[in-house]
Amino acid sequence: MKLIAQHFLIFLLMISYLHADELITKKLETRALQKYGPFAKNRFIDIDTSLLKGLHHASDIKKLNVVNTWVNFIKYASDQQVYGVSDYWATLYEFVGKNKGDCEDYTIAKYYILKALGVDPHRMKFTYVIYKSRRGKKSSHMVLAYFKVLKPKTKKDILILGNNNRLVLPASRRSDLIKVIKMINGDTGPKSKKWKKLEANMKRKKL
Repeated sequence: MKLIAQHFLIFLLMISYLHADELITKKLETRALQKYGPFAKNRFIDIDTSLLKGLHHASDIKKLNVVNTWVNFIKYASDQQVYGVSDYWATLYEFVGKNKGDCEDYTIAKYYILKALGVDPHRMKFTYVIYKSRRGKKSSHMVLAYFKVLKPKTKKDILILGNNNRLVLPASRRSDLIKVIKMINGDTGPKSKKWKKLEANMKRKKL
């Protein structure tokens, strides 16, 4: 009887561990409802049903396009407007809950949803670029880059998911991105302080 109880406890711990690693949970949905209201709760339910479950068996390309479109419907707002600071990496949960954020927040949300869908993290990079608007104004910007091959040789091998252009296009067709500053991914390389903080906030599902 004691042995059965021990095995049952181990089973419960395993279930608890797996549950904690889920991107969207019932507990999170309830917390979102309490903090932001029914709209936020429904958005998280939609991520779970339409994206995570609905795209489970889809190709990477379809996952990229659907997730990019879904996330880009969230409103743009600067970190200063939302958080009162000049630079802040919001979690997927904060971004979706508040229904607004800046280019880093779009990138973060897309990355974590796609990773939960089984897209190889080695193929995805947070990419700092210089963006040139139609009026010629230049500004720093972040997009999510997806490598069609693990070691891309040309811009055609890299797909760009951004919020200034709602289409997923090869880097060769994004003439508005005039310079790449750097590409990072803390899951597959060195972790910056920002990445470590984001990772910790994602694990505790900070809303």
